[in-house]
Amino acid sequence: MKVEILFHTSSTPKVIDAYAVYTKDGLCCIECMPGRNKKTLIIKYPLCNIFSITSEHQYHRGTSK
Repeated sequence: MKVEILFHTSSTPKVIDAYAVYTKDGLCCIECMPGRNKKTLIIKYPLCNIFSITSEHQYHRGTSK
């Protein structure tokens, strides 16, 4: 899924191809798709630096749709 992160000091969002997005403590964690070396990359940004995050909503067991 495509994730757009708009930082409070930026005017254009950063676009990342992500597998999952979640928070842990005060961080926004973005799990990227495994690369050629089959290792998963997790990028962590402090939540206090993020103005907004936009992503597609994936179907999961908790949805009512």
